[in-house]
Amino acid sequence: MGAAVFAALLRERRLAAGWSQDELAERSGVSARSISALEAGGRRPRMSSVVRLAEALGVDPDTRTRWLTAARDTDPQRSADASEEAPAPGGGAVVSPALLPAVSSGPAGPTGPQQLPTAVRHFTGRARELKVLDELLDDVTPGCGAVVISAIAGTAGVGKTTLAVHFAHRVADRYPDGQLFANLRGFDPARDPVDAAEVARGFLDALGVPALRVPADPDGRLALLRSRLAGTRTLIVLDNAREAEQVRPLLPGSNTCLVVVTSRNRLPGLVALDGAVPLTLDVLSRAEARELLARRVGRGLVEEQQDAADELAELCARLPLALNIAAARAADHPGTPLDVWARELRDSRVRLDLLSAGDSHADVRVVLSWSYRALAPQAARLFRLLGLHPGPFVSAAAAASLAGLSSSETHALLEDLHRAHLITAPERGRYTFHDLLRAYAAEQAEALEPPQGQAEAMVRLFDHYLHTAHRAGCLAYADDASWQSLDLAEPAAGVAPEDLTDRRQALDWYREEQPVLERIVDLAHRTGADVHAWQLVGAQVAYLLKSGLWQQWQRASETALAAAERTGDLGRQAHAHRWLGQVHRSQGRQPQAQRELRLALDLFDALGDRPRQGRTQLDLAIAHGEEHANVEAVAESHRALELFRAMGDPSGQALALNSIGWYLAQQGELREALPYCRRALALAQDAGNLPGQSSIWDSIGFIHHHLGEYHEALPAYHESLRLRQAVGDYFLQADIHTHIGDTHVALGDVAAARASWLQGLAILEDLQHRDADAVRARLNAHTGPERLR
Repeated sequence: MGAAVFAALLRERRLAAGWSQDELAERSGVSARSISALEAGGRRPRMSSVVRLAEALGVDPDTRTRWLTAARDTDPQRSADASEEAPAPGGGAVVSPALLPAVSSGPAGPTGPQQLPTAVRHFTGRARELKVLDELLDDVTPGCGAVVISAIAGTAGVGKTTLAVHFAHRVADRYPDGQLFANLRGFDPARDPVDAAEVARGFLDALGVPALRVPADPDGRLALLRSRLAGTRTLIVLDNAREAEQVRPLLPGSNTCLVVVTSRNRLPGLVALDGAVPLTLDVLSRAEARELLARRVGRGLVEEQQDAADELAELCARLPLALNIAAARAADHPGTPLDVWARELRDSRVRLDLLSAGDSHADVRVVLSWSYRALAPQAARLFRLLGLHPGPFVSAAAAASLAGLSSSETHALLEDLHRAHLITAPERGRYTFHDLLRAYAAEQAEALEPPQGQAEAMVRLFDHYLHTAHRAGCLAYADDASWQSLDLAEPAAGVAPEDLTDRRQALDWYREEQPVLERIVDLAHRTGADVHAWQLVGAQVAYLLKSGLWQQWQRASETALAAAERTGDLGRQAHAHRWLGQVHRSQGRQPQAQRELRLALDLFDALGDRPRQGRTQLDLAIAHGEEHANVEAVAESHRALELFRAMGDPSGQALALNSIGWYLAQQGELREALPYCRRALALAQDAGNLPGQSSIWDSIGFIHHHLGEYHEALPAYHESLRLRQAVGDYFLQADIHTHIGDTHVALGDVAAARASWLQGLAILEDLQHRDADAVRARLNAHTGPERLR
């Protein structure tokens, strides 16, 4: 009868949660096959499976008691019968007697100490970590005598103790000789870390050793503990260790014991010398954070307000401590929508104030401070200064400039912070921390760094990125008309720009640092460093243009214009108007493009800047060409040519001649266009202008194609593509791939055409560019839409 009752209870609860058997299996760790059998009433459930299913479904204590009663009535003997449901893969742990309610009389439980703290009721997720810990139980070499150790490390508030205690309860009945627990207080600001000998005394008391038999000297006490544990099946949890030396003397010498250690530090010595299995705990995944909120405030509320719930989780950095505090506040006000709590937390200046439950152990700021106060002074200073960096990550070189320290000093300090889990290193040489740590670091900088010191650090930060970006631009675009070398002051003392040596390194640096450069530009403008803000845009605009990063390019140009207007510098305003004109033109907004370009042209004319005036006229020619106003485009190109000839600028003349040839070809005047392009090519080759040569070869290929000279067109296009790839012009490669595909079709090679178009389409889709539709139309027309799926 009990099996049928339990089956009905389980099925009813699962359906109420709206989960399939597979979903419940994924969340509980019990196999879907076993769940199916249990709901059919055809198998005797393990107690451990009942607890896992109850936890996954978030049942209240009374309901869990009914489940356990029904399951226990199913199998009074609790024999290891072959018909009993199988454990899920990676599981195998049975429930601790500490988790079972006293619902029936049965065999006596373990007689050893049971010191584990109460398990957290709302424990959520951590399936991967629990699987690693479960696998430790099988990682025993018979006869070797080595104790099995897991070292759980992670930042403050990430749930290390919660995981350790939850796991310990899950496997407690595998260790009938006792479960020992000690808080080593490695980061408690109110008292010193607990000495190993003091912990040993407490353990010996718990193990029933009479006080008179406990040696007075520390070494004797530790030796007695090891003797007492030898050959026993004892589980030991050593929580909040500061260093390996605090843990090592407490390790038993028996492989029948299991030791679980938690620490905010990584304890590499325990891993290297004592064979500990390291397990680094990160913040919760998005799904786990949502599940935790659902358990705390109600699944229905979270599902109804999913966007607000997700934002709340992100504002809490998905840090379990912060999320539990926020959830507790929400649960205390059940009628308040979740977006009200999210809105309160959006202000980073008060976020840490709000994430406090009035208890030092439930206050994010206080808990983070325990790790911070354990740092050496230089490491603490670097942590504070990193709070001034806008993120999302910082390179070791940028951190060195920010702090005004040498590379070697900075590397050592960053490793100290990394070991303390105050920063993470998602990739080699780059560091980051979650938003709550960033807010705490910024608070400490504001409180402890003098204003002058903060200002100097910010200048060093801006100079680092400015001079590195300028170096990258000089390497990548020195032979490109779109590049403008800046007249920069010497970097501030203590700044060491990154050592870039070639074009490839420069382009890699731009690509990797682009998310940081966006924030650095914004920070410079917000803090009134307008010259730095404009120069930082000027040092990267060629990369943004050629990479097709339209949105970033527009935001940067708008910031540059605002900065230039605030300083009243007309030259910088002219450049910013031109950059905005270029991005509007590239996005198909020709009226806005022409307005911005005309403003730039008038300013360059008034300032007597003839080179920029000529190049802006070529930008206007392109804008006219985008509207198929080819006559106006040719006229603007001729005006630019006259300016470049007057200045004796061969690169400028090459660009103007190519522009004339291109727009003549667009008008159908192909034979007249070709000589202009050939003269342009000769000038560009003499000047060593590789991007200009690429554009001209593309024009020559286009003209040959439309003259029906396809075998002459293909080599021209391929040379254009080779040069574009060499100089890193990502967006313009798509145009050339399209032209190559058109020529292959004209030659009857549809397969080659399709290959070229697909390469171009991949670039355009990556950039979300409007020209992608035209390439798709080509593919549909020549290969059939079904081939594109």
